[in-house]
Amino acid sequence: MSVATDSKPKRGRGRNRKWADRSAGGGAERKRQKVQRQKNDNTQGVRGDYTPIEKTNAELESYYKTLQIIPESEWEEFMSTMRSDLPATFRVVDSRGDSHALNKVMIEKHFSKLEGVTINDEPAPIPQNIPWYPNGLAWQINMSRPLLRHSEELFCLHQFLVSEAELGNIARQEAVSMIPPLLLGVKPQHCVLDMCAAPGSKTLQLLEALHSDGPHPPGLVIANDGDNKRCYMLVTQTKRFSSLAFMVTNEDATRFPNLKIFNEKKELVNMKYDRILCDVPCTGDGTLRKNYAIWKKWSQGQALGIHKLQRRILLRAMDMLAEGGRIVYSTCSLNPIENEATVLSALKNRPGFRLLPTTECLPGLKRNEGLTNWKVMHSSGVWYEKFEDVDEKHKKSISPTMFPEGAVEHQLQNCIRVYPHAQNTGGFFICILERKADDSVSPTVSDPAPGTSEPVTDECPVDAPATNNFHKNTNTLVDKMKWKNYHGFREDPFIFLQPDQDCFKSIKDFYSLTDDFPYSNMFVRSESETKQRNLSVACSRIRDIIEQNTLKIKVINCGLRLFTYCKENFSSCNYRLLQEGAHFTSSFMGDKIFQVEMEDMIKILGPDSCPKDSMDAALYEKIKDLPQGIAVFHLKPEGIVPHIFTCVYVTPNHVKTYITEDEKNHFRVILGLEPLLTKREIKKRDAMEHHRQKRLVTADRIAAEERSVLTEEILDRIKAEKENENQDPQTLQQAYIEKQNMEDEEAS
Repeated sequence: MSVATDSKPKRGRGRNRKWADRSAGGGAERKRQKVQRQKNDNTQGVRGDYTPIEKTNAELESYYKTLQIIPESEWEEFMSTMRSDLPATFRVVDSRGDSHALNKVMIEKHFSKLEGVTINDEPAPIPQNIPWYPNGLAWQINMSRPLLRHSEELFCLHQFLVSEAELGNIARQEAVSMIPPLLLGVKPQHCVLDMCAAPGSKTLQLLEALHSDGPHPPGLVIANDGDNKRCYMLVTQTKRFSSLAFMVTNEDATRFPNLKIFNEKKELVNMKYDRILCDVPCTGDGTLRKNYAIWKKWSQGQALGIHKLQRRILLRAMDMLAEGGRIVYSTCSLNPIENEATVLSALKNRPGFRLLPTTECLPGLKRNEGLTNWKVMHSSGVWYEKFEDVDEKHKKSISPTMFPEGAVEHQLQNCIRVYPHAQNTGGFFICILERKADDSVSPTVSDPAPGTSEPVTDECPVDAPATNNFHKNTNTLVDKMKWKNYHGFREDPFIFLQPDQDCFKSIKDFYSLTDDFPYSNMFVRSESETKQRNLSVACSRIRDIIEQNTLKIKVINCGLRLFTYCKENFSSCNYRLLQEGAHFTSSFMGDKIFQVEMEDMIKILGPDSCPKDSMDAALYEKIKDLPQGIAVFHLKPEGIVPHIFTCVYVTPNHVKTYITEDEKNHFRVILGLEPLLTKREIKKRDAMEHHRQKRLVTADRIAAEERSVLTEEILDRIKAEKENENQDPQTLQQAYIEKQNMEDEEAS
């Protein structure tokens, strides 16, 4: 059998495809070529040439200069700020009880040590308090985040911030990004929806406000994002807060489904939200100080294309808002097509809404009023002041909703514009829309969605009959969910357990749980009993939402993990209580939670396990005969020290904390102790020391080589002088001429 060698091999499946890839120079060959290119670029031990992005865009500068959104006297300062790096900002997470104690420790032990420190022969910048953020819990350092990460002088501060951020006690967030959740005014009883939530920094602020009165709020927060991968980023960002009144969903924000819930009359009705945050996708030209790629990619045509998407998201939010409710619409763009034009068109379409004034909100924030007049530019460069003047061939991309007609009547000056040069921040747009409490007018239909003939109305097209399958633990649940076109990973179902479940008996007996513990709100994420390793809890409202809307919405995550399966032959209970659920479970525990004194808490937070007999006599009498397993130690508040709940593992003779290194260090810092070095910090410290020693060795080698060369030159000169003493001047002159000729030949 002959094989044609000059034809391109066909790409097949399985083994055939693998061999075809090899013979055709497939993935493996491409990988080898990539590695070789990296080696070629890395011959000097550094990465290949990197050309910095030029922070200029003639179209962007011409566009905003024509719109005159910035006064002429401030234009140069505005552009100079846009080309500079964005300072690093972070905030202490509030409503955890220990925020003020952590803030005080950070000021006294870290910020105070920066005085007198120099970086690149310049004084290290001292963190400054952001004046408009409540309770003084937000900070700004006038240096970029990369410099903060790699500066040896700020090593301790950076390690502290990283450690606390891992625990969710500190959030690294851009300053202007903190504004929308503050203006939303969330209360513990509110039902809140974040329509475009990822990556989750604003969602975390919403959870803080929801839990401002305690760990068991009557309301809830639903965080949604249309990108499946970003939803998992959202889960990672918010799970550190440990809230049972929180749910992450993966739905298209323009078609977010109407969720069914029971009203006071036990009737299924559409769920309405008290607060909705619409931080919509945008062109992002307000983030030019950190997203340098936008300088190269920005064009006005992007705003024309995304305007329709932003408008549909806002209209959908207005349809789901309860009477008297509030929407905050925000973008990180300065373009009026994405901001004022979108809000104005939505207000015209939904007459029962109004813009709230914001002049009294957040004192200390420097802001500008919203625009009431602007022009629209086509991507070809043609400007229009009215839609009637738009050329027919341009009406495909320019719509009537982009023009400012009626801006003054709808009070668009109540919007907020934050410019970068005002307070050394990014650019942002925010406005507050309120649905009138006496609004009895049904919303009018909007324009048809792109590519469809059906308008967007109050009823979302995605609607399916309610179901209540989770209490039945049926194996057909996943099959019933196949009707929905799930994008991304297919999630495991939420199986809510019955109060008489077998595992609950051992958990109740071992942890002495009271009868009012919410057993009916406990759930697992697998129908197979062998895979039910984690027991989580959700609030009653989230349980009802999931049970009644199983086939309508894709839920990524919800609730709070309490117990994890860990089989132990010497224990009567195979489930260990997790630290993230200790605060919640402690209010239902009987004799498995112990009040401890400060001295005993300090002992168990040490690097090693603590002998039982070294503790206070009263505490020793309580725990000396305690069966092996998990218990909870509670330190009552004293001064600025808050409540501290920590899981401990009790053995016949010792007690040791059952928490991570970062969690232990957090408690030590709150109690005024020095933190212990974690494995991550030891590794980084050793790496930095290794590089320092390597630099010293290299410097010594170079100095030795220079001394060696210098010594050889001196010896050669002395030797030559001695040899030349016995030679006549003519011979020396001839030797000098020959040497010069040889050097010229080598140089050429």
